[in-house]
Amino acid sequence: MSAFRVVPVKPASRMGLKGPDAAALLQQAGVSVPSAPNRIVALQIPNESGSTTLRVLRLGNSEFILEQDEGDSTLAMVQSLARTAGLRAWPVTRADCSLLISGDATFERLSRVCAFDFSQLGPQPDMAVMTLLADISVTFALEPGAQRLRLWADPGFATYVTQTLQSLSPDAPSHGVHS
Repeated sequence: MSAFRVVPVKPASRMGLKGPDAAALLQQAGVSVPSAPNRIVALQIPNESGSTTLRVLRLGNSEFILEQDEGDSTLAMVQSLARTAGLRAWPVTRADCSLLISGDATFERLSRVCAFDFSQLGPQPDMAVMTLLADISVTFALEPGAQRLRLWADPGFATYVTQTLQSLSPDAPSHGVHS
């Protein structure tokens, strides 16, 4: 595996869901819900080409992000149910940029620019973290079954976040420090 790699991810279907009944609504839709805040579950959903991955991040007791790699049938069903079920759960538009970060030095490199100390993190396969990366709010989650992190950030900061992360690579051009 490389020391540190940052790869933009093509846009996926994504939505947020907030409200005191958000977990109940997801369960009613047949979507598995992470058991605690700051956790993620990844589900394989059958589709025309075999299957697609649905990620469900639980950011708090009543806030979720759902992201589906291909298609949006599950997300459309959740949005429809939110409008008709009479529960206190509201869909929220999510337009985040998404990056995959991998490599043996990932946690050490991220600890240089993040408020969260990744070097102290033990292996938690269902972890999700909201933190600051170079003063920008981001969300990280370990990719289930893979040795990489997925990052989400406001799309207005996509270039800045990507360049900041790429500058941590040992292959990045060196810029002298001036006093």
